[in-house]
Amino acid sequence: MLSDYVFQVATPFSTGTGVYLPAHGLVVTNEHVVRDNATVVIGSEKEAEQLATVVYLDSYYDLAFLRPAKSFELPALKLAEALPAAGEPVTAIGQHFGHPIRISDGEVMEPVHEHHGIPFIMHNALQKAAHSGGPLFTNDGTLAGINMYDLHEGKGRALSLPATTLKRSLDRFTSGKGRSAARCFSCREVIFEILLNPKGHCPNCGSELVLPDMLEDYTPTGVPSTIESIITSGGHDARLARRGPNLWSIRQGSAVIQLAYHEDSGLVTGDAYLCSLPELPNADLFAFLLRENYKLPQLTFSTYGRDIILSLLIYDRYLTVETALPRFQELFRKADEFDNILVERFGGKWLA
Repeated sequence: MLSDYVFQVATPFSTGTGVYLPAHGLVVTNEHVVRDNATVVIGSEKEAEQLATVVYLDSYYDLAFLRPAKSFELPALKLAEALPAAGEPVTAIGQHFGHPIRISDGEVMEPVHEHHGIPFIMHNALQKAAHSGGPLFTNDGTLAGINMYDLHEGKGRALSLPATTLKRSLDRFTSGKGRSAARCFSCREVIFEILLNPKGHCPNCGSELVLPDMLEDYTPTGVPSTIESIITSGGHDARLARRGPNLWSIRQGSAVIQLAYHEDSGLVTGDAYLCSLPELPNADLFAFLLRENYKLPQLTFSTYGRDIILSLLIYDRYLTVETALPRFQELFRKADEFDNILVERFGGKWLA
């Protein structure tokens, strides 16, 4: 399935989508998705979260290449050698963490549409902003392009960077034999080594340039730092839990716990998504949730849509590892306990 090649990408600052190229062992996404990050989190519907190293940055074409910690056993993905024709059917796929995969069908409106001086494929297989960096396929499963963004000045139109442009960037990067690289925005050359003077500068034109291996790993401060200390103290890898700005996700048994820091209100929330309501919810289920709400200290059951959630709220002014860790550990423990009860006794549906 083409969706097997689609990977979710997350940094402490943003989220997006990527596509895995087995022949190169790389995940391709947009540069703006991973900007200023040395490593990012990737995962898919079939592959667990892992860290990937940023090895190529290209702000001119808005491309980035990520090298996963391990390769994935997938057949080679064919890259288009020519532009698709006007009217040709295409499919855009995107997914970001915590959301279902989105598949959009459409057709090519203009094979060549110049935007800011760069030729793009214009089509109407629309995606959302968080799906930026995902693949555009033709009907035979050929990768036609990398999805960039919708055109704000016209409804129902989206742009994808052609696979022919991607292939030229891949070939140039591959010539570096594994070295990290970046394309200079000014002279547009792919650079493997820079001049330190004292910042990085392109040896070709002298413009300021940053290579991926010059970037430092993200270090949280303030409340996010405390939250990551709590996650680590609870036995989880905080780096793999990152899902975007002030958002973390942890799997505890079969439950998924999302931690979020809401700066405006000062609230730190922990929401454990336990299961979905049965097709025909019964009174016994809701009576059970109400009784447990009365008995549980500092934890609360609620429903959102068809999901049953167990939640914890703490104000940031009271957030320390010593005071919050026991409460989050109780949330993790109860989440792993209650999801089984809700499914086995009351007919709840396991989350996908």
